Amino acid sequence: MRESLAGLIGSKRCILVCGGGGVGKTTISASIGIAAARIRSRVLVLTIDPSHRLLQAFGYPDALLHSGGEPLELSKQVKETLLVPASASLSIAVLNPRYVIDGIVDQTLSSSKASILRKTVLYREMTQMIHGLQEYTAYEWVTRMISEDRYDLIVLDTPPAFHAKEFFNAPEKIKNLMESRVFQIFLPKTGSWFKSVISFSWVERLLGEGLFRESVLFFETFFSLRDRILERCQALAAFFKSDTVGVVAVGTPESTPSLELEGLSGFLRGKAIPLRAIVINQIEMPDPAPVDSAVWRGLSPEFQEKLKKLSEHQQARSERCFSAFQRLQKVYAGVPVVPVPMCYDRDGFEILRNNSITLI
Repeated sequence: MRESLAGLIGSKRCILVCGGGGVGKTTISASIGIAAARIRSRVLVLTIDPSHRLLQAFGYPDALLHSGGEPLELSKQVKETLLVPASASLSIAVLNPRYVIDGIVDQTLSSSKASILRKTVLYREMTQMIHGLQEYTAYEWVTRMISEDRYDLIVLDTPPAFHAKEFFNAPEKIKNLMESRVFQIFLPKTGSWFKSVISFSWVERLLGEGLFRESVLFFETFFSLRDRILERCQALAAFFKSDTVGVVAVGTPESTPSLELEGLSGFLRGKAIPLRAIVINQIEMPDPAPVDSAVWRGLSPEFQEKLKKLSEHQQARSERCFSAFQRLQKVYAGVPVVPVPMCYDRDGFEILRNNSITLI
């Protein structure tokens, strides 16, 4: 039995929002968070999308959240504008991988080992070097927030569709890295002294003595985190399939986003990750009543003709758009498909408010 999007918003601990670029995924994520804050007490909207559109959607400068890592609760005035009860807590956050990794290090290592690790060049550059680490830190962040019971619902805005697949593959990638020969090269060897010297010598010549020594220090210290990371990867691989998590895909009626949506849903099926709902954004709704040409009286015949053609074009475009939405409903018959009309309001808060009402 399928559950409505409103049901997901009211019952899940985490909603993962996925979709292609340019489909309004971040806006929908924010709108889901606003809708949730009307019925739940503590809601967090978290994004790992590097474009930082979430901050822009709520009117905040990028630098405001990059200095730290903790969520920022919206003000009473902003909540009032968005029709969110004053008693509800609605917060936003942009994932800061360094902040999350620092927290893991502090929880796992002694203060002396943590200090040694932080001084290495590899640690300072680690978030750029290790593929999948940003996605992994998103898991760590979300699961920590859930385990600490800080929020009733976390809405996680993921990167665009192509990178979303990387996002779901991250636990496996990190696990493979932790078990790879990279660690074996730098970690102290067991066995004969001769083999140890032979295995180290070519790496030392390649990197230079200074960087090599620091690399050994980094891996020896970071290896202390290996067991924790492997354990977490196993748990996180199952996280997406949990009943507490709902994956929501966002698309539009246009052909390219529809194909991206199809590819994403197929990928999720292959991973045995259930798709709980689909939001079709930016739908042009047909006007049931054609424009009365009487309102154009007083205009020149040439201008009236242009307005007539424009109106006919817009009506035809809306009908094509709505037909595409109906086709998508048939394609995804087993999943609730929620339409969100195109919104031309200039005020970003107005768009978020209207969307949040439409979604539930």
